[in-house]
Amino acid sequence: MKNVKTSKPKIKEKKLGREMAMGQCYDGIIEIDPRQTSEEYLDTMIHEMLHHHFPELTEEQVIKISNLMSKSLWNKGYRRIMD
Repeated sequence: MKNVKTSKPKIKEKKLGREMAMGQCYDGIIEIDPRQTSEEYLDTMIHEMLHHHFPELTEEQVIKISNLMSKSLWNKGYRRIMD
């Protein structure tokens, strides 16, 4: 993968109903809709981080990789902890 971004994205929670999305990535910012289940949130976070760090990946590639990664992490017990 040639164009790996090593910069850390700014991650924020934002209701994305108008955008009809669970997450989005643009200009070094990742926005995640907090109204998801913990499992969906994990998948969305990985999905958007892949978009940020590997912009050359297609949407289909990002979906496939994020689903594999989030399922593996979920099965190992990783969960979102609400403050």
